[in-house]
Amino acid sequence: MRICHLSMTPVAGACWSWSEAFKEAGYDSWCCCPPGYNDGRLMPRDEDWPPHEREIEMIRNSDLIFAYQGHPYKMPWYPKGKPTVGLYVSQPQHIYRRLEQDGWPWAVIGEYQTRLYPGCEMVPNLIPLKHPMFYVGEKPTERLRIVYSPSNTTLAGWDNKGYEQTRMALSWLGDSADVDIVMGVAMGECMRRKATAHIVIDECVTGAYHGNSIQGLAAGAVVLNAADRLSLANMKAFAGVDAPFEFAPLEFLEGMLKVWNIRGPQAAIERGAANRAWLEEHYQPEKLIQEWFKPLMDAAFAKAGVA
Repeated sequence: MRICHLSMTPVAGACWSWSEAFKEAGYDSWCCCPPGYNDGRLMPRDEDWPPHEREIEMIRNSDLIFAYQGHPYKMPWYPKGKPTVGLYVSQPQHIYRRLEQDGWPWAVIGEYQTRLYPGCEMVPNLIPLKHPMFYVGEKPTERLRIVYSPSNTTLAGWDNKGYEQTRMALSWLGDSADVDIVMGVAMGECMRRKATAHIVIDECVTGAYHGNSIQGLAAGAVVLNAADRLSLANMKAFAGVDAPFEFAPLEFLEGMLKVWNIRGPQAAIERGAANRAWLEEHYQPEKLIQEWFKPLMDAAFAKAGVA
């Protein structure tokens, strides 16, 4: 089955990551999305958005389309009769719901966003575990290495997800740890730096976890976030067991960092190895796709009248 993943925004590399995960599950999958953000955060992709004649023909020859945020569906060249699944990965004000109104199945990424879409179907944030980008690197043994890759530092309060407060908590470590704040680099470079980290910090404000947390597990790191009851319940629904995140809201973050600094690199290496093993056991793309994406795909084929 040939599957096309279309996104008019970079969606933090999700379009490509999910497409690669479908490849690992045995599908003929490809993605078309923008090259990244204007701050240097470049994202992998197979084809650049917007699609031109060759890519449009590839889209028409695909068996099924995943339309991220719904926006590709409004383009004049979009094959409206093609089996389509809408994937919403952000707040409702940033999506286009016409495909949903036309009767195509849709789902929301199973993180904090599910509270914003009452009664929604949800899907896991996929990661291609076998891809060379998502590997465990060699960890330093002399002192703790901490990687923090904030998503936005230009807005105030909630929107920047505690960037200034997190940076302050990290500053209290001084020279006792190697702190790497990763900004404005390509996703591949960001993952290379996470691969050698003992600790990866996701945002610690909103009660969410993000792809950053799953990437941290893949990198064999201790993952700090402030995932709340709903976010953790969603993750448990996918994995079948509790996620091995470390609970670290902003008010606890400094203390948590100091505790791990005292425990030292070896303790973090052992915990990180267990985190990677957890991911490989409970979060395999083939299992997740079969359980959570396949029903949506079947519904899209049924809607299109395709066997």
